[in-house]
This record gives sequence, structure tokens and C-alpha cells, in this order.
Amino acid sequence: MSAVRDRLPRSRGFTLFEVLIAFFIISIGLVGVVSLQAMSKAAQHQAVQRSRAVTLADQMLEMIRGNPRGVVRYNIGASAVGGGSIADQPTPNCISAACDPNQMAAHDLWSWEQALDGAGVTAADGGGTSAGLIQPRGCVVFTPDTANGKARTGTVDVVIQWRGLQDTSDATGGGFVCGDDFAAADVGFRRQVILSTYVVDEMEL
Repeated sequence: MSAVRDRLPRSRGFTLFEVLIAFFIISIGLVGVVSLQAMSKAAQHQAVQRSRAVTLADQMLEMIRGNPRGVVRYNIGASAVGGGSIADQPTPNCISAACDPNQMAAHDLWSWEQALDGAGVTAADGGGTSAGLIQPRGCVVFTPDTANGKARTGTVDVVIQWRGLQDTSDATGGGFVCGDDFAAADVGFRRQVILSTYVVDEMEL
């Protein structure tokens, strides 16, 4: 009888040491998953910021195309808007009142800054805006076609800069810098998009 009992397979459970090893391996895997999710969220946020910047730059180009006679007023060069640089809404309010081209341009710049800052959407806790770019700056550079005697016809460059989440390299690449809000140590966080078009004032044709 004892010989038969010895031939039976012996069952055994997991030791505490084996359980700890399994727990350690699972923990490493979970840490990797959490890190990957965090990186994915950061990349998604930066993609949304870039998409928003392109949309806002295109918005300004459309404003200028609709008001070519005010193109000189839009031409703010490196004197960036953004971060509340235009304290008050210009008067008259060109949405509800008639404006000349320069007044319309001034109002457009103000409304564009509001969009850059995300002023139309605020955080529920009153902690500021929640829909704008991070440290946004917007510039408009107009180069008239003086070779053909045009003062309000030429090339328009709309530049938008903002702060990225990671320090990589300066997006300006040593080129045009819109505003001066980035310290030398922080230029690696600077992101930039530039949209260009050719604006024609039909009154000059």
C-alpha cells in the first residue's frame, strides 16, 4: 500500500518567493503601461496645440483677405499679440457697428488675441483659460509688392508661437522670433507655425 502511495503525483502550491517574483514582474509591466499612457497623452496634447495654432493662423489670414485695405494695420511685425497684450476691446465694436478698414483690422487683432489666449473658455474653478495655447504669441508680417507699385498688395506671413511640453530644440531655427517671452534657457520649449499667402487689394488693380 505504501508503494502505491509513493507513486502518486505530489501536488504543491506556490511559495511566497514565487508569488513575490510574479508580483514584481507584473508591477514592471504595469509601470511600463502607465508610462506609455502618459507619453501618449502628452503627444496628443501637443498635436492638439499644433492643430489649434494652424487653425488660428488660418483664421487671421482669412480676416486679412476679407479686409485687404486694412493690411497695413494688421502688419504688427514682431510686436506680438497674446497673453492679454491688448487690454480692452477696441471701439467701435465692428460686429455691431460700421468700421473703416483700420478699425476693422484693430478689432480683428483683438479678437484673434482672445482666441489665442482661449479667453472664451475658462476653467470651472476660475483658474484661468482652458482652451488657448500655452504662452501664445501671434505676429503678422506684411511685405508689400513695391516692385509693382503696390502698397496694399503683397505677401502676408502669420506666425504663431507657443510653449511645448518638452525641451527639444528651438522651433524658430534661428529665424523669425515672434515676441520675446522665452528666456534663453527656455527656447527649446518654443514651438512655431507659419502660414503665408499673397493678398491682393482689388482697388490697386
